[in-house]
Amino acid sequence: MSDLRAREASSGEWDGPVVELIEEERTVGVVYLDGATLFTEFHHDDEGDSWAFEVADLQTALDTASAMLLPEGTSLLLEGTTDKQSTQHPVDHLAEEFDDLAVHRGDEDEGFYPVSVAAHIVRQCEALGLAVVSVEGFRLEGAGVNAVAGMSVDTGAAHDGEPWPVFLAGCNVQAMAVLERWARQPELVLALEVGDSDGDRYVL
Repeated sequence: MSDLRAREASSGEWDGPVVELIEEERTVGVVYLDGATLFTEFHHDDEGDSWAFEVADLQTALDTASAMLLPEGTSLLLEGTTDKQSTQHPVDHLAEEFDDLAVHRGDEDEGFYPVSVAAHIVRQCEALGLAVVSVEGFRLEGAGVNAVAGMSVDTGAAHDGEPWPVFLAGCNVQAMAVLERWARQPELVLALEVGDSDGDRYVL
C-alpha cells in the first residue's frame, strides 16, 4: 500500500483549479479540469521512469481529486440517468433494482446479498450519489444468518467529517475494496447500509 493521496495545489501555480497527487511528499501527477472534462497527468520519477501504484490506491486518490474539482453532487457516472430516476429518491431506485436479488431477509426486512450483487449495488450507489456507509459479512445457516467475526466495516465512521463529495468517494472506494478482499469467502452474504447527502442512513 502506497502513501498516494490528493492535495489541492497552491494558488498561483496554475491557471485554474488543480489537485496534486502526492506520494511521500513528492508530486507525482496532477488532476485538472479542461472545460467540463477531467484529466490526469503523471510525471516521471527522478530516474525518468513511470510511477507505479496499486489500482485501489490510485482509484481512491483520483476519486478524491474528482470530488474536489467537480461541482458538489456531480458524478462521473451520472450520464444516462433517466427521468424516472430523477423523480425517485435514490434509495427507492436501489430497492426497485436490487430487492429481489436478496437471498435472505432479516426480521426487520434487512436484505442480505451475494458479494457479486453487493458490488453492483456499490457501483449504482456511486451513480446515484449515495455513500455505502457500512458493510457486514454473514453466513447463511439454515433459515437464518450469522455474523462473521472480523467482517464488519463502518466506512462512514472512517470518513466522518469530510465534505460530502470526498465522503461519498471515500466510502464507496473503501466499500468496493472490502468486497474485493472478501470475494473468495465461501457462502458469504452481505448487509449494506447507505447514506445520502442529507445525512440520512438506510438499511437495504
